[in-house]
Amino acid sequence: MTDQMFDLLQKFDTYFRGCVEAACQEWNYSMPSDEYYAKVYERLPEGLRALLGFGLSSGLIIPEGAVFRLKGLPSGKGPYKWFSRNRNPKPAPNWEYFVQVAEFIRLHTLAEARNLSVTFEDDDMDLAIYQGNRLMVCCEVKEQLSQIQKLIEGVEVYKYAVDLGAPDRGKDPLRKAKYIMKRKPEYFVGVAIGGRFEYKVIYPDDKSFQLVKDIVPLV
Repeated sequence: MTDQMFDLLQKFDTYFRGCVEAACQEWNYSMPSDEYYAKVYERLPEGLRALLGFGLSSGLIIPEGAVFRLKGLPSGKGPYKWFSRNRNPKPAPNWEYFVQVAEFIRLHTLAEARNLSVTFEDDDMDLAIYQGNRLMVCCEVKEQLSQIQKLIEGVEVYKYAVDLGAPDRGKDPLRKAKYIMKRKPEYFVGVAIGGRFEYKVIYPDDKSFQLVKDIVPLV
């Protein structure tokens, strides 16, 4: 492990423990044992934690006790919660946020060099990259690989005909398909721990789309 990697992991660990302490104080919980942190870090691998540590060091993550904001977002976005209340009682990590924020940091670093902007929670999509008003990339994030694979399979069910007026409550794949048809991104990306799926989006007509395996050209 390099010194830089060690420093980033330490940065995140110090921050994370501070967030846990803030949540415990707010909810009148007892501080958890070291076993709690060990179990959390089993689900949040080193590379992800290092990215979050980089986000803290670079100022992309703006700490506010047990919640956070992200640099460059409109003031109305956030703060976001790392934890939910738990009957256990211990702070229950909102796992997907950790992956989503790590991907925001990675995309922001790539996009900044090209004068692009990255949004967080872009309508019904987790992340998006814009060139001015042009939507280049939309990205959906899940914690687990099986979750993002299932979502992508669900989105493709609608590729031949997207009914924009169909009720989508509780139908996340339909929401993503409707976003794609309404917003017309050039690329769609699905991300989870251990997997990244990148597609160019093609629009044969005004009611359908195709996801073609590709690599988003951010260099």
